[in-house]
Amino acid sequence: MQSSRYTSVRSLLDPASIAVVGASDNPERIGGRPLRILAERGFTGPVYPVNPKYRTVQGATAYPDIASLPDGVEMYVIAVAAQAAVDALEQAAERGAKAAVVFAGGFAETGEEGARLQRRMRDIARDAGMALVGPNSLGVASFANRAYGTFATTLATMPPIEAGSIALVSQSGGTAFNLLTEAYWTGARFSHIIATGNEAGTTFPDYLRYLATDDATSAVIGYMEGIADGSDMAEALAALQDAGKPVFMLKVGASERGSRSVASHTAQFSGDDSAFDALFDRFGVVRIDTMDDVVDVARALTLNTPAEGIAVATNSGGSAVYQSDMCERHGVLLADLPEETTKALAERLPSFAGLVNPVDFTPQVLTDHELLGDTVRILDASEAVDTLLVFLGSMGDISPQLTSILARTSKELRKPLVLSWLGVSDRVRVAAAEAGLVVAADPARVLRGLGLARKGRRTITEAPGFGPPPEQVDAAALEIPAGAGLGEETTMALLDQLGLPTPRRASVTSRDEAVSAAEQVGYPCVLKLVEPFMAHRAKVGAVVTGLADQAQLEAAYDKMVSEFGMTRALVVEQVPPGAELIVGVLSDRTFGTRAVIGAGGVWANEVDDARTLVPPFGAAYVEHELRRLKLAARLAETADLRTVAVATAKVLTALDAAIRRGGIREIECNPVRVGPDGFVVLDALAFGEDKP
Repeated sequence: MQSSRYTSVRSLLDPASIAVVGASDNPERIGGRPLRILAERGFTGPVYPVNPKYRTVQGATAYPDIASLPDGVEMYVIAVAAQAAVDALEQAAERGAKAAVVFAGGFAETGEEGARLQRRMRDIARDAGMALVGPNSLGVASFANRAYGTFATTLATMPPIEAGSIALVSQSGGTAFNLLTEAYWTGARFSHIIATGNEAGTTFPDYLRYLATDDATSAVIGYMEGIADGSDMAEALAALQDAGKPVFMLKVGASERGSRSVASHTAQFSGDDSAFDALFDRFGVVRIDTMDDVVDVARALTLNTPAEGIAVATNSGGSAVYQSDMCERHGVLLADLPEETTKALAERLPSFAGLVNPVDFTPQVLTDHELLGDTVRILDASEAVDTLLVFLGSMGDISPQLTSILARTSKELRKPLVLSWLGVSDRVRVAAAEAGLVVAADPARVLRGLGLARKGRRTITEAPGFGPPPEQVDAAALEIPAGAGLGEETTMALLDQLGLPTPRRASVTSRDEAVSAAEQVGYPCVLKLVEPFMAHRAKVGAVVTGLADQAQLEAAYDKMVSEFGMTRALVVEQVPPGAELIVGVLSDRTFGTRAVIGAGGVWANEVDDARTLVPPFGAAYVEHELRRLKLAARLAETADLRTVAVATAKVLTALDAAIRRGGIREIECNPVRVGPDGFVVLDALAFGEDKP
């Protein structure tokens, strides 16, 4: 039923008919607001109020119950309390509903009884193949289709809203419609607003997957608190990437770093939230940080400009320097104005004007208001310019005249224009927005938004996506001993079972056993302390390499007994030198697993050089992440990076299979030594699953 769950989203955003269950004659009540919004904002299909208390509701014929409705009602807006909402959804499903919005709270967010009701609601929607928004949702608004299933108070006060091509999907209903309001007054326009609620039926990834196919949507902004199924989210983001639609995500709820262990770097490097960073990087999603970022990128996307050549016109020479700095900081490009443009500017502007972009048209605009429009027209005519940014400072007393000139001029332009106006009240900027201008206060916010939009268009084409899948590893027969910490000997034996290359080694408890083991392993060899356990052994001298003969081995053994009270050791084959990686995989409640690759050996503690990855761990994806390490140049000197990526992907896929097999929550291989002849896992630790 997954496919119907997201394809039926169309019935939420473009329904032919809508029933409002719990409809109220009072347009201020939750059950009355959807009817008012539908009437005021131009929904053209039939709307059926359902409430046995009324014969008419807000001038429309009322129906006593769902059974009395005409056949074929496509979407139901359910505005009744929790238990009644479940009953209404079931009746709607029986009548063939394709979509429903449930406003009521009192479900999983309230405890076990609410969770039971929500499971029932989920089952109804699933069995009917119905798209379900909520429960506990503020609903949806489609400006592209003039279809609304919401009681959002903002829509009662805002002017008519023309459609844009940006979809906003939010797990917080209040946040969704607050952001709509804030962004609207800057000039941003949206195709759809979707407040997902508790996601009993249709999930956040389902909406994204649908929007990848939606002709009315060219970009998506998300406000996300968390998801239940990371692989489902990955598939949805891959669909948007394939469709070439940039995605910008405000992900909140970053947790503390994952559980730590004295011996484990993997969990230290890869907190829960880093898995979302890895997911976003993989599919070219731009992670944004604030609600202001949402507004700014929405405004920039609405401008629909590549921002490869911005021309700034200002009445303040001081602000020109600031704006030049902000262009560089936020990754947008100031246009180099050609000679014919600067010549035209020189002919129109005062002799003391600044003709190099940013163009300072001077305070002369106070007496010559048309100077503003003429400057903009000259810049618009230049083929080097694709975006016009006008900065005005103060001049609130002549703001009506300047606003009128810019509004009139903007209709003549070939390039999008955005106005930044400081030193005036919000009333001045609102008046400019009402005149049809795209508006901001600080120009840095305009430029940051343009930079984010530019980044989103670039990263969606450069990101690795899924890539070719890795070869699968069968870990079903893996023998996993019980225990919280499995230790090097046991973990290395697990790696042997998984078919990963490890050095020859033997466990010893005396000097004589060590000598005998070295004869089997061969010289040169390595001596490692095993008991007592010690974290970061190499750093404190509890790992000795390059032991060339028996005398050196015996001396090293005696020293470890003396210094560390060693009772057990490993004698290990000496592996040829090479670059060293840390490669670790740990269990993750959202993605199944997550992984870390980075600088290994003693450098794992000394340098901040690690990347988190989310499954599946194909070689192309791994290579993309390896190239982002500081260690990449060293790896390239040692072996072809493609070869290193294939080896690393093999290790990750094997560790992933072992953890998914059960019994282990984390395996860390550190170091994995990579050379021209391949790779070898030199050391590893594993940690058993936490007790329930």
